[in-house]
Amino acid sequence: MKLSEFLASSWPHMALACIAAALCAFISAVGGAGFAVSALMALLIVGSALVALVVDYRRKRSFYADLAACIDDVEHPLWITEMMDRPEFLEGRLAYEALCRVSKAANDDVAEYRRQTQDYREYVETWVHEAKSPLAASHLMLENLMEAAPADETGEKLLVKTEALGEELDRVEGYIEQALFFARSESLDRDYLIRAYDLQKLVGDAVRANARVLIGAHVSPFRRGLDHTVFTDEKWMTFILGQLIQNSAKYAQGDGAEIVFTSRLVDEGRATERVELEVRDNGCGVEQAELPRVFDRGFTGDNGRTGKRATGIGLYLVKRLCGKMGLSVRADARPGEFFAVTIGFPTNKMHYFE
Repeated sequence: MKLSEFLASSWPHMALACIAAALCAFISAVGGAGFAVSALMALLIVGSALVALVVDYRRKRSFYADLAACIDDVEHPLWITEMMDRPEFLEGRLAYEALCRVSKAANDDVAEYRRQTQDYREYVETWVHEAKSPLAASHLMLENLMEAAPADETGEKLLVKTEALGEELDRVEGYIEQALFFARSESLDRDYLIRAYDLQKLVGDAVRANARVLIGAHVSPFRRGLDHTVFTDEKWMTFILGQLIQNSAKYAQGDGAEIVFTSRLVDEGRATERVELEVRDNGCGVEQAELPRVFDRGFTGDNGRTGKRATGIGLYLVKRLCGKMGLSVRADARPGEFFAVTIGFPTNKMHYFE
């Protein structure tokens, strides 16, 4: 805080000093003192008040300067009291003590919320792992039923029903897996390993993991030009591609539905050089007005409200996880023609450790 600002904020003190000086000068004049003596007394009073304010400013300047610097530069407001010295003047001590109390209460609340969040995340992860066991047992029972089904009309009906039940179990397993990755997305920096992977293999693994979904929706996958190496985490990228595959299968439009994976090198030789992987389907697409919101949490759009059982979580997780891993992601679409998501992998692996 500058001296001029301090004096401007202390105008009541200066006003009182001027009034006191005027009264003293008036009393002196009435008492018979000359004009020079009265003026000198008034100047002494005003000057003393001004000197007192300057001295007071020098005592408080360092505290106010530290406080202003902390407000402008500190990374987290709750650390303000750790960046300042305890002042000596009364107002400063009271303000400092109040900040300490507020900071402590806020830090305690933050610590408690973090503990609750951590407990909830651990519970979700435990629940997911426990839920996978009965699902695996159910799949095994279905396989046994299909093998034991008689070779007649009754057996064919049973096979149809078991296949439909298997698809529903796959859907439940997908939602459970989605919950696990959603819970882990907060601590992604402690749960991923960046390595070089062949893009062809990553896409192939994701397609095989979601083969039943593609077959059930009659969607044909195509891979073109995936002869690039990218830096990523295999587990998280398989999940991301799986969400895109499931999204395309959900909005597939009858026979001839397809999903195409293509890649290309962009901005070669520049600092922004990257490999872009495009995942494009020929489904119902998205209206242009809805396109900017497709990655918003819970957004389903008009297509998601017409019996597609959309949750608005899949693409939100794609955007969130790509951001956590330092990957770019964008969407493009045309109603009734296609929907495409493009993921950009920086070729400089140091980008992932910034």
